[in-house]
Amino acid sequence: MSHYKIGFSLVIACLFIQCSSVKRLQIAEIEQEVTVRRDQWGINHIEAKNEHDLFFAQGYLAAKDRLFQFELWRRKATGTSAELVGPAALKSDIGARLLRYQKDMDTELNHYHPRGKSIIESYVAGVNAYIEQTEQNPELLPFEFNLLGIKPGRWTPEIVVSRHNGIRSNASQELAIGRALAQAKPEKIKELMWFHPGDPDLTLDESIDPQWLSNNLLELYEAVSEDIPFGDLLGKEEMPEGSNNWVISGEKTLSGAPILANDPHRRIALPSLRYIVHLKAPGWNVIGGGEPVIPGVSIGHNEYGAWGLTIFQTDAEDIYVYDLNPENQHQYKYQGNWEDMTSQQELIKVRGEKDTLITLNYTRHGPVLFMDPQKNKAAALRSAWLEPGAAPYLASLRINQATDWNSFQEACEYSFIPGENMIWADTSGTIGWQAVGISPVRPNFSGMVPVPGDGRYEWNGYWPIIVKPHLTNPPKGFWATANQHVTPETYSHPDALAYTWSDNYRGDRVNEVLARETRATIEGSIELQTDVTSIPARILTPL
Repeated sequence: MSHYKIGFSLVIACLFIQCSSVKRLQIAEIEQEVTVRRDQWGINHIEAKNEHDLFFAQGYLAAKDRLFQFELWRRKATGTSAELVGPAALKSDIGARLLRYQKDMDTELNHYHPRGKSIIESYVAGVNAYIEQTEQNPELLPFEFNLLGIKPGRWTPEIVVSRHNGIRSNASQELAIGRALAQAKPEKIKELMWFHPGDPDLTLDESIDPQWLSNNLLELYEAVSEDIPFGDLLGKEEMPEGSNNWVISGEKTLSGAPILANDPHRRIALPSLRYIVHLKAPGWNVIGGGEPVIPGVSIGHNEYGAWGLTIFQTDAEDIYVYDLNPENQHQYKYQGNWEDMTSQQELIKVRGEKDTLITLNYTRHGPVLFMDPQKNKAAALRSAWLEPGAAPYLASLRINQATDWNSFQEACEYSFIPGENMIWADTSGTIGWQAVGISPVRPNFSGMVPVPGDGRYEWNGYWPIIVKPHLTNPPKGFWATANQHVTPETYSHPDALAYTWSDNYRGDRVNEVLARETRATIEGSIELQTDVTSIPARILTPL
């Protein structure tokens, strides 16, 4: 096990200079001594005397371990990938700039924690401190930088809160249904799809031509989530992603303590999407995994309880279609009047080609994804994830300090994106489930087909997360989710739920196993996570 001492004190440095297992680093921004133990699995255990130093050290060490991953993330977030790989990334860069968060930054940062601004700024300062060291000593750079002939760019809080990594909502499905309406009636579409628990209205407003929806309206939206195209160096990999989690009451375990298990099923990659760290300082003692490029821990535990997450389907997007003014195509019809789009121009550097000047347009509903000058039509995206507080997973900072079910549930109220099944188990024996995710209130439409942006189809705020489905200490002694619909039939706000979910089979298998457990163990949960039993196969091929 390696030890690092990060601090400003030269005296302390001298105390450890003769100890071969200890390295001393002098970093000006550190206020007090920070101790880091790096265990046999490469996990950093960071112990600081104050919050600033804790998150500074997390940023510094994560950048040290994953600097090229940080650089790729930065370029995706800032829309500067084409500068790296050329025109193949231009659409992604335009989309990233178009769909970035543009509202008040202080409100944004302090949503994630009462001291969110200082925490995120401390984390960013740590990242930049390591990047500065590579500028002074280029030998510290991972080989990928020399291979591509680039240097790492500096980080800002805006990069940390980027939405480019968010798990998208249903815009693609909404457009697909709208296109299908050119060929089939709503009733036929409902026969072919499994809408539940509700029955969505699939009526397309008569002002929208379903044939027009065959245009590539979501090209920029979809390009944002694509990997940076490194030519033939990296093949495109398609992997289905799902997740599962469960929590078991101590009444059904061998030890008498609750068991919580979580398997996010994200794609296997090198470097990994996950980064495990242990953070300890006054008020903080949390260990677990999360994206390396954001502070805190997304999935893990502290000394009071543990938590995990899986996707809870949430519809947080709508496509709006506009009539444009033939005399001025930067105006769109809204409530009987022509309203101006807002516009901004940006220059994108493209490797091997001239810089590209782009114009980004916005309506009152959101970024304009597509304009059709011939038909005087445009389409824009309204998205809840462009609201303050919707950067993926950052609200885990509040959960990291939860001490019981009530404080956990309160922290969950700030978890906007993505929609998640959050589960909890604590040392008092309490187990629980809270669905989270920001979703709009749609008074007069389902959100399952594109709608006109003329003012007749508006959102009326958002559903409070506290009214989303939740429970504590279920009578059956456990609770499990696997992206399927799990909300009890007695839930009083069905309009807050999505209409499409994963199939039930994975969840049914988990419930089948846990229902017969009376002396559950951690080893049993590990075995269940790798269970290969297929319920459809069992139904189709009975022995």
